Amino acid sequence: MNSIYCTVLSSGRLYQAIAFFLSLKQVEDDAVIKTLCMDDAAFDLLRQMNFPHVDLVHVRELETPELLEKKEERDASEYCWTLKPMWIERLFEQEKTEEVTYFDADLFFYESPQVIFQNQPDASVLLSRGDIVIPSFDPEEVKMLQKLLGRYNSGFLHFKGDEAGRKCLSWWKEECLKECKNAPGEGKFGDQGYLDHMPMLFEKVEDIKTKGVNIGHWNYGQHSYREENGRILLEDGSPLICYHFSGFRIVSKDHMQQIHEKGRNDLPFFQEAYREMLRHVIESVERVNPMFNGYAKLEGDDA
Repeated sequence: MNSIYCTVLSSGRLYQAIAFFLSLKQVEDDAVIKTLCMDDAAFDLLRQMNFPHVDLVHVRELETPELLEKKEERDASEYCWTLKPMWIERLFEQEKTEEVTYFDADLFFYESPQVIFQNQPDASVLLSRGDIVIPSFDPEEVKMLQKLLGRYNSGFLHFKGDEAGRKCLSWWKEECLKECKNAPGEGKFGDQGYLDHMPMLFEKVEDIKTKGVNIGHWNYGQHSYREENGRILLEDGSPLICYHFSGFRIVSKDHMQQIHEKGRNDLPFFQEAYREMLRHVIESVERVNPMFNGYAKLEGDDA
C-alpha cells in the first residue's frame, strides 16, 4: 500500500530529529520522511545534511493569510501543533497516498512500525494511548494529569485516506484552527486534547494494539526492558518498536536533561545509548555547519 511518513520540526528539535531520521532508516531502509521545517535554520541545515530519505518542505509553502494571523496569535509550540493536521492533509492531496503516519521528531525507532498497521488493517485512524503510569505519583495526581493531558499522545498518529480517515482528519484540522492552546489547566492541551473525541465522533478509529509503541516518560514505569540478540524486549518478550524521548533538553553536547524525569532513578537502560547517539549527531552537524546552534534552554515549552 502506498504510504507516507511525516513530521514537523523546528531548529530547537533538530538534533533529536536527525537521530529519529537515522533510526527509522535503520529499521526500514526504504522509508521516506516528509518533513515540514518551521524555520530557516532547520530547513537550511537539513538541506546541507542532504539525507536522501528526508524530503523537506519549508513552512512558507503552507502558510496562508489566515495561518499567518494564527502565527501572530499563538506561541511557537501552538503554531506547530496547529499545522500538524494541515500538513497531513496536504500530503494526502498532493502525494495521492493511501496512508499518512505522523511521528514527532523526538521519537526513536528500534523496530519497523509496519507491523502496527499490519495488525489493524481495517482501522482508518490509529491513535496511541497516553495512559499515565508513574508508580511514584499519587493516584489522584495521576487522575488529574490524565484529565488535563487527555487519553492519547499525539506524537504517533496514523490516517488512511478513505472516507472515515479523511473526515476525522478534516474535523481535527478545523478544531486546531479554531483553538490550539497550550493550557492544560483549562483542559486544553494543543492538538492532543481533541484526540479524545475521535473514537466517539468517527468510525474506524482504533487504539493501537501492538505493544512497544510510543512508550515515553509518562508510562515507561509499567514495563521492564532487556536486551536480547541486539533487540530491546519488554517483559513479555514483545519488541520495543519506538520510544518517545519527549522532554529532552540538549543544553550542550555533554549536558542533556530530561525535564520530566528529575529525581527518578528507574530510567530505561537504553537512554544512555540515545544520549551517545545525540552526541554523534551533534558532531556530524558541527562538521557540516559549525555555526548552527540547536541547543535548548532548560525552561520552555515541550514542542
